[in-house]
Amino acid sequence: MPAETVAEVMHKGAVTCSPSTSLEEAVRILSDSDVTALVVVGNAGELLGILSHMDVLRHYGENLAERQVGEIMSPGALTVQPDTPLQAAISIILNSHVHRLVVTLPSPNGAIPVGVLSTTDIIRHLRGAPWAWKWV
Repeated sequence: MPAETVAEVMHKGAVTCSPSTSLEEAVRILSDSDVTALVVVGNAGELLGILSHMDVLRHYGENLAERQVGEIMSPGALTVQPDTPLQAAISIILNSHVHRLVVTLPSPNGAIPVGVLSTTDIIRHLRGAPWAWKWV
């Protein structure tokens, strides 16, 4: 099995929003971007949290236009850096029972998101990796 890194498999770039984004707008962004989570960032681009489709579903039936992302997002997020070994990232996902990790780089303002590694990204990667079937 080759030594692969998160950078080789992750979705580069993160679909982001601010904590003041309305939930109505966040749902539109989720739908238009075909992603299952938005990375919530502050004014300096630093990671504040994540808004997943499950967070939104928990508030089904409420007036989404009157709520903001910051009210229902999950603060913080599990993170890895691009040079993290893929096997280590998979272990984090499995042990933490999450579907995605935010890929960040350090900065003076905090962790800056540069991508997302999701279970879907990993499965798509495995589909094209002939060695993977010996590993699973």
